[in-house]
Amino acid sequence: MNISYQFLFEDGTRHRVDVDVQRKAAAVSAALPEWTRLGCSRCPNCPLSPEQHSHCPTAVDLAPTVTAFAPIISHRQARVEVQMPERTISRDCQVQQALSSLVALIMATSACPILGRMRGLAMTHLPFATLEETLFRNVGAYLLLQFQIHKQGGTPDWDLQGLSEHFARLEVLNKAFKKRVDAAAKQDAAINAVSALGVLSMGIGLSIDDQLSELSAFAMLPA
Repeated sequence: MNISYQFLFEDGTRHRVDVDVQRKAAAVSAALPEWTRLGCSRCPNCPLSPEQHSHCPTAVDLAPTVTAFAPIISHRQARVEVQMPERTISRDCQVQQALSSLVALIMATSACPILGRMRGLAMTHLPFATLEETLFRNVGAYLLLQFQIHKQGGTPDWDLQGLSEHFARLEVLNKAFKKRVDAAAKQDAAINAVSALGVLSMGIGLSIDDQLSELSAFAMLPA
């Protein structure tokens, strides 16, 4: 399953990024930039073994996109089309807004043990999602997992404690990952895209308990 982001700028230039959401870990080559190595600004909570992984799998996946957008200023305007198997969504926006959505998709479908937990959400990718939409989708996906655990006789986490802990891990990861991108981007579009993800994960992590009541408007009505 491929999802394509196409950027069309006013001067006629185009950038296209195709993401295979079911891909395996990308091959490591000598041509990869130094910032993709596992030891470069390694996330403090990274579970990968340096003996078995020379490079960060997420950084390897993101390297082509970071390189392509490194010269681009974050507030540059573009017409962005997101092509998915079921639909195409288009929007006129700043580059950083679309990049944040694209970077989130690439990161969630990488071979990172932490980020890879969200691969299922990528199957129903929602470009340009708001905080409320992102929270709703994450809570729904997590509750679906807990329902499956319950049906299999396990102990479900109906209080969403595990989800809060997951976003706390994401906050740590995003802060470290921004340092990687800082070393690569000449301008600020890619940097701001990763920064936006850090703010989003922190916002969700801090607001799950507070915002669940506000999400009740999205819930199915009782019979």
